[in-house]
Amino acid sequence: MMQYNAFCLLVIIFGGFVTSNFSYADNRQDLQTIRQTIQQQEQKLAEQKQQRNKLISVLEKQETSIANLLTSLEKSEKVLLSLGNEIAKLNVDIGKLKQKQAKQQQILAKQLESAFKLGKTSNMELIFSANESQRNERIITYYGYINQERQDRMNELKQIHDELNQKKSSLEEKQKQQNDLKNKQKLKRDALITNQKDRHETILELDKSMQLNQLKLAVLRENEAKLQAQITKAEAENKRIAEDEAKQAAKIRAKQQDYNYNPTKDERSLMARVSGIGKPNHRFNWPVTGTLLHRFGEPQQGELKWKGLVIKAMEGSKVRAIADGRVILANWLQGYGFIVALEHGKGDMTLYGYNQRVLVNVGDKIESGQEIALVGTSGGQGSAALYFEVRRDGKALDPSVWLKK
Repeated sequence: MMQYNAFCLLVIIFGGFVTSNFSYADNRQDLQTIRQTIQQQEQKLAEQKQQRNKLISVLEKQETSIANLLTSLEKSEKVLLSLGNEIAKLNVDIGKLKQKQAKQQQILAKQLESAFKLGKTSNMELIFSANESQRNERIITYYGYINQERQDRMNELKQIHDELNQKKSSLEEKQKQQNDLKNKQKLKRDALITNQKDRHETILELDKSMQLNQLKLAVLRENEAKLQAQITKAEAENKRIAEDEAKQAAKIRAKQQDYNYNPTKDERSLMARVSGIGKPNHRFNWPVTGTLLHRFGEPQQGELKWKGLVIKAMEGSKVRAIADGRVILANWLQGYGFIVALEHGKGDMTLYGYNQRVLVNVGDKIESGQEIALVGTSGGQGSAALYFEVRRDGKALDPSVWLKK
């Protein structure tokens, strides 16, 4: 491939030279010059490829960092929302306690006023109101009630005061947590902006390194080969699990036929997971809502054609599995960014690429319609979209015939 690319460049650069000097092909000096030029071009191409590989590695790190920052920011937003609710509740509680405190203070003030007035009542009024024994007993009892009530009110007021201080202390702590988290969020957002800027510059550098169509075609072929290698490896690693699940599903179906067995929820899920995606009869929902940019089979570069659909969608939109399956791939891959590959049994597989983030892990059991990723621009894409493939026995097929019209 490298020699072929060098030859292409030579045809572009030295086409006229070779044509006009063909009659001098026997000249050793000219032949030596051509050989040296080929060698220089091959070396240049090798250096470009090495530089491109470095840029791809940098791009992977940048897009991984962006995905991690977005995940962290999302978690922070949830914590901030929770803290905001707690702070609002504390403010309501503090308001109620202050009202309760004011009410208790008013009651206590009235009790003290009553006690003061009782102390000013003349002895004659108390003497003539009843006999001496009854008078003393009444005074003692009444004062006892007043003192007990006043003590109760004072104890309750102290409890309110203590609770109020505790709530205020909790409020200050929550507000401090909130401010600290907001400061950390700002740093993360600044880091996100920096990473996004760096990513843009990396993509521009990658584009410069692939200005010739022939080089772009070679890179696309390389990307496709790496994807196929990843899928083959993942399928081999998951082969035993897939075979075990297929055997379990067969036993459950046999029980259904033999004595009308009613499978459990987990058993029904297992059977759905390994039954494949069936005939292409337009029955599945689209993995994301958006506009179709590229169809299966359309020219991509040179003789290379698209092996899936490219669906333009809003960045951060939820990507959903079209059918029950199991995750066999969930990582970053050159040219495709963050991908998720689901195995559905019977040789069927769906693949979802260009994602901003992946929400599942290898080995996860997935239900139809479950969120598995978020739409993004990873893999060096210029605009947000989802790359979607359907494969059967390793061969890419037109996904649109499985999706609803």
